[in-house]
Parts: sequence; C-alpha cells; structure tokens
Amino acid sequence: MDTKLTLRLDKEVIDRIKIYASSHNQSVSALTEQLYKMYLIQEDFPVEENLSSSIAKKYKGIIKDSSNMDELKTGYLFEKHVK
Repeated sequence: MDTKLTLRLDKEVIDRIKIYASSHNQSVSALTEQLYKMYLIQEDFPVEENLSSSIAKKYKGIIKDSSNMDELKTGYLFEKHVK
C-alpha cells in the first residue's frame, strides 16, 4: 500500500534529486523508496521490533479484539430499541 510522506529538504538538494531522478528515468518517490529500502536492508533493520514512533506507542492497543463485534452491536441495538 502506498502512503504519502512529506519531507522537508534544502531547495538545492531537492533540485539535485529531481535532476538525478529524471536522468535515471525514475520519479523522486521511486528513487526515495529504493534508497530507503537499500539502507534498511544494509542495516538489517527489524522494523516491527523497533516501533519507536510516539504516535504509534500512544495508540498501540487502542483497537480491541473485534471478534465479538457483531454480538456487541446486537446488544447495543437491543438495549437502544427494545428497552
């Protein structure tokens, strides 16, 4: 799944990246993704084990197991409309 990522870089660097990507018939997005993949493979970075994002930590576990979601909905609707 592709997701948008916004980077803030020096204008001169951005211009040089665009020229490089164009000369190699790639988009800046494809080039950036390729570079990050190469870096992560070289570092053998275990993505899931190093979940350090404060946002991810903040919301981790907020969504409960939804295996009984239908039962919960039925109970809610019963309470709302029958009683």
